[in-house]
Amino acid sequence: MNKKLQVFVSSTFLDLKEERQKAVEGILRAGHIPAGMELFTAASKSQWQVIEEWIKESDILMLILGGKYGSIDHDTGKSYTQLEYEFALKHDIPVFAIVLSDQYLANKKSKDIQMEIYERDVKEPNIDKYENFKKLVLSNLVRYTENISEIATEVSYSLQNFVRKDAIEYKFRGWVRSTELNQGNLDETTSQNNKLFKMDEDLLNEAINTIEENDFIGTIDYIATYCSYELKTTDNIYNFIYSYSKPTKRFFNEELHELFKLLINKLDKYTSYLSTHFFPKNNRQYLYPELNIDYQYVDEEGRSLYDKHLKNLSEISRETEAEIRSFIYNSRIILYK
Repeated sequence: MNKKLQVFVSSTFLDLKEERQKAVEGILRAGHIPAGMELFTAASKSQWQVIEEWIKESDILMLILGGKYGSIDHDTGKSYTQLEYEFALKHDIPVFAIVLSDQYLANKKSKDIQMEIYERDVKEPNIDKYENFKKLVLSNLVRYTENISEIATEVSYSLQNFVRKDAIEYKFRGWVRSTELNQGNLDETTSQNNKLFKMDEDLLNEAINTIEENDFIGTIDYIATYCSYELKTTDNIYNFIYSYSKPTKRFFNEELHELFKLLINKLDKYTSYLSTHFFPKNNRQYLYPELNIDYQYVDEEGRSLYDKHLKNLSEISRETEAEIRSFIYNSRIILYK
């Protein structure tokens, strides 16, 4: 029986984008389902309940430990990364960590000295908390890596070990296709269904990888924050809409396809908003540039108008990000239920 494990990926955000993507590659290569890291551009208290549910529904939590402690939850004084890790331990969810070696971090810093790689690089460092958290992590299952190219392999290897011990030690819930529950009674129809399932699975992985690799949520969040962007930053979203609107890019699972259509429609609505409400100035697109460059030259009516457009931008951005998150999570539930 081909049981797929759901793996929640935890890490700090800005400094480990490439490492998380390699971890996702490793999870997919091993035939399992990544979860978590693509849903949140930054941790916040309002998201914590959602994160808790994700972790509880996952079979394994995988941490990528770099040189930073991460964003702090002010109620506990702990980073969200530590809270996720401890939450998994508390609920008896197996954990393992990919630990970036000292040499790895030094090489990464040398390539971009402006990037915050170490906890000492941040404005308000929590070096003692980071060191204590690292001790906790190292007391559990870890694998060290010296090079980013090793991450996918290390992740795949670790998951293989979990699977080998599943029946005796872990007894993972996992995702098992209903057609695999009666393998002894396979007929021609079941075989055809398996082929269609594999095609849906491949298309879904392709779509989700595109969303993650091109950081759709990060792009939308940036535009909402700065009210401006360069045209090339949205090309990937436009290309995604164009490519996946073609008749050949459809799912055989009708429920999954309807969910995908909702995502495409929401992205199309978002990009249409950008083309209608953003205007070019100095090689960038701005939200009503005659208003947002300098308020002192705008009368009260103009300021009210701009605030209205800013509110609308914030709302459609939140809605679009929520639709992306919903698709990434619910599509896997639909496919594997």
